[in-house]
Amino acid sequence: MKPFHFTKIYFNTTLFEDSDNNIRISVKETPSLDVTEEDYSLRIETRHYEEKIIHRNYAIEHHSKQEKHSKPHMQFKFHTEEIGTFWITLAINDSEEYKQVILGFIYKISEIISKLEKYHDGITEKILVMDLVNKLKKENNFLDYKIAQSIKAKTIEFDNKANPKQIADNPLLKIFLGENCRKIANSHN
Repeated sequence: MKPFHFTKIYFNTTLFEDSDNNIRISVKETPSLDVTEEDYSLRIETRHYEEKIIHRNYAIEHHSKQEKHSKPHMQFKFHTEEIGTFWITLAINDSEEYKQVILGFIYKISEIISKLEKYHDGITEKILVMDLVNKLKKENNFLDYKIAQSIKAKTIEFDNKANPKQIADNPLLKIFLGENCRKIANSHN
């Protein structure tokens, strides 16, 4: 199996800074040769200024030696929007499925970054190799399926500062979770 190291393929840069428009995007990947034996992490951190500084952190990762999150999961940190941090554990059967959800995550990240185009024209293509990312629609659909399974199985965990009600109307979380945002918010009243 090929190593899980996707930033070299799908990203043009892992650090983008535009101080004139107050935008910073950082991509960090901890690659793995075999995700069933080693940790893997792909984190995308965005900062930009609207009426205040908006700081978000998206991750898909697997920690083989960590008790709390030892299964493949997605993590979202939306502190500046008063949502907090939450984790969605994904039911992954093998390394091939995990590769598919990582690639689906990259596809969704392209949609997130494209929302920053209004602050910096062309930012998506400066960060991502869009010719390749646009070919990941099938993997995106597979990730949607795995997320829906996880929500149905209620494998979502919130930190003690999280506000699940805020998830329902967040447009960026809707990119990842679709209409499931409302289900999550309603299930944690």
